[in-house]
Amino acid sequence: MAKRKSAQPVVALALPAELTIYTVGELHPQWLDWLQKSADSSPVDVIAAAVEQVDGAGLQLLLALASAATERGRALRILDPSEVLRQGCAALGLGDWLQSRVIEGATA
Repeated sequence: MAKRKSAQPVVALALPAELTIYTVGELHPQWLDWLQKSADSSPVDVIAAAVEQVDGAGLQLLLALASAATERGRALRILDPSEVLRQGCAALGLGDWLQSRVIEGATA
């Protein structure tokens, strides 16, 4: 019988359709609590395919999540970012930041 490899736990956070100033106040404490509860060394995967609205406050929250993950020694990976998220990042000079974290085709 072949030995089974132990799978690394999957840690994923699905971004909402609206990532704007109207939602960040509610999302920020939820995300920090989620990050604290999922404390391990695995990458923080953020599923970003559903984002339909984004603004500067929403992107700032995403950057804060990346910073909090880095402080805990974890990498942040963005899975399948929507075109709206890509455009929002590009508009604020965060296109390279986003691209360095993107994993395409991860959510099927």
